[in-house]
Parts: sequence; C-alpha cells; structure tokens
Amino acid sequence: MRRGRGMTWWWTGLVLGLTLCAGSAVAGGGQHYPNGAEDFVVGALPPPGIYFKNYLVYINKDRLMDNEGKKTPVEFDASVFAAIPRFIWVSPYKILGASWGAHAFIPFYTADVDVKAGGTSLVDESSGGLGDIIFSPFILGWHFGPNFHTVFAVDIWAPTGNYDNEDASTQLLSRNHWTFEPVLAATYLWNGFDFSVKLMYDFNTTNDEYLPAGSTKEVDLDPGQEFHFDWAVGWSPKPGWRFGVNGFYYWQTTDDEIDGKENSDRSRLAAIGPGLKWWPNQGRFSVVAKQLWEFDGKNMPEGSSTWLNVVWVF
Repeated sequence: MRRGRGMTWWWTGLVLGLTLCAGSAVAGGGQHYPNGAEDFVVGALPPPGIYFKNYLVYINKDRLMDNEGKKTPVEFDASVFAAIPRFIWVSPYKILGASWGAHAFIPFYTADVDVKAGGTSLVDESSGGLGDIIFSPFILGWHFGPNFHTVFAVDIWAPTGNYDNEDASTQLLSRNHWTFEPVLAATYLWNGFDFSVKLMYDFNTTNDEYLPAGSTKEVDLDPGQEFHFDWAVGWSPKPGWRFGVNGFYYWQTTDDEIDGKENSDRSRLAAIGPGLKWWPNQGRFSVVAKQLWEFDGKNMPEGSSTWLNVVWVF
C-alpha cells in the first residue's frame, strides 16, 4: 500500500532515509553501514582460512527525533528483520607486513514502515528482498605482538538492491548509490579484557532516481559524508566466554544536496547495550548475542536492535 505522496519534504526525508544502521533511520547521509554490527576483538584479523559470518538482526523504531533532538508528535513505527551472510577469505600472503584478505556481504531483509500524523496515515508499506551488496578485495591485518591488533580495509557498497523511490520500505537496505568506506579497526587485549573500536568514514555517490514528495520528477540526491564507529569493551572470565558492553556513534559530517540545493539538517545517533560471546572449546563455531538501545538522535528515528552474529570456520 502506498500513501502520503503529498506530505512535506521534511517528513519524506526522514521516512525515505530509513536504513539499516543498527536500526538507524536518518534524514541525511548515505546510511549504508549497519551501525553496531561489530563488537568484540574486531581489530584482530583471523589466521589464513575461509570464514562464514551471519549477522541476524531485528530492529524496531518507535520515535522520530527532530533537528533539535526532540521527539516529534508523529506516530512512527518501523521494523526490520535482516539476515546478512558474510564470506571472508584470509590469504597466506603478506602485504606491508600485514595479512591480506577479502570479503563480501549479501543482505536479505523484510521490513514494515507505518507513519501517522494527526490520525492520518502518511506511510503504510512493507517489502522484502535483496539489499545492497558490500564487498572489499582489500583487507590488511597487522598483529603487533599478542596484545595489539589492527585492520585496514576499504568497503564498497554496490546499488544492487530492490530500490523503489515510491516505496520507503524498499529503501531500508537499498539506497541506489555507491558508497566507498575506508575502515580502521583496532583491538587491545589486556588481562582478560579487550578494548575494540572500528572507525569508518563514508563517501557517497549520487542517487539519480530520488523522488521528492508530491512530485513525479526524479532529481539527483547527493548524500552527505558520514563518520561513525562501533566500539566494545569485553571481559573473558574463562576460555570460551566473553561478557561486556558495546555500542556505536554516528555523525553526518557534510550536508546533503538535493537537486542542487543543500539541506543542512544533518543526522546523529548513538547506542549502547550489553553483549555476550560464546566460543565453545575455542573451536570452529562462535556466536555473539547483543542488545542496543539508541539515544541522542537528531533528524532520525530512535529505537532498539537485537543482534545474533554467528561465525563458522571452514
């Protein structure tokens, strides 16, 4: 069902900006990366081999924040379930003293978006399918002794998803533009603790099929650049178990440009929550379960996300 083609651009920007970023929905930026996806020991590239990691996430958004970070009177309800299989290859080869690897993500999702204002339905849509595929042929991992580890990569997001500029729910994982994302992750291990962070900066290309509200003419949307990071602090009381806290921070650093005009309403969001890792016998299988609650939102919805990340070593 499609409704609300006559609502203002501001509401449309918030709704059509809905994307899987640890459940973030934004008015601006490209918002390709799922904020909060990574956690414990993210800066340590594993030994050479083939790995499979499946990110399972349920996201629910129930409040829409304005440009001042205050809750709007709009009734907002959006939910997403996504399965994002990731295939990782770590080669036996070295570049600049680092292990070289590559990976690819193939996201699948189902989504519902329901927005009402003053008892009037603005959006009531649902969809499912393939999202934008992510890949990198260039991952480098350094191990500076047993305690300090770093990873550098450049992730690339390709517009392969089922984007529909008249259906907000299709845009949860399909943005219709490319994103190039340099990544720097680091982990420090000390006395059973790990301190980990994954830093990212996003450069987005043009969405040339953007449809403003109340218009039948497609225009160019140039999403702003973004800085964001996932972080985690964990403690391992005994082999095979790790408990801790994790979260993310997202900040849009440059303005969007719509049909040649700048939009200065930049987005912001943070989240925090508990996490648990189980690695039985430190073997081929491990799983991380975590919960994130969002806060400090600006020009985007807030809510929560529940993650189950499963790893298998071939």
